[in-house]
Amino acid sequence: MAVLVLFATKTGATAQCVNVLSEQLPGCTTCNLETDKPAIGQFDRIILGAGVRDGKIYKPIRDFIKKNHDDLLKKSMGYFICNEKPKETEEIIERNIPADLREAALCIESFGGYKAYKAPKEGDDQLQGIFVDRIKAFAERFAQ
Repeated sequence: MAVLVLFATKTGATAQCVNVLSEQLPGCTTCNLETDKPAIGQFDRIILGAGVRDGKIYKPIRDFIKKNHDDLLKKSMGYFICNEKPKETEEIIERNIPADLREAALCIESFGGYKAYKAPKEGDDQLQGIFVDRIKAFAERFAQ
């Protein structure tokens, strides 16, 4: 099972989540869409992860979804967001991930997050505000 974890991050929370996720899915390939161009055809399963600001997922992931929508429907997909407003999670997911992709997804989750101005500084706990238990449960469901 070839797994690709694609992400884009502004404050670093999504990258921290990808680090934990990659520990849970040994052998997966990770790709930051801001610096790399993935060859998604080589992968059976793909996870997309993005931070959220003002109710929108980070633009590189929005653009990737628009550009690759039809190809994503042919893959086993998982989606996660990093948002510090858990009460808005459902609305954010509905507004940012097209209905057909949501319905076809193996799993969709919010891993928590932090406000840009409260991002942990170097030396602080980088997982502050992130729900590691949700990441582990997501990885377990995705791998089934």
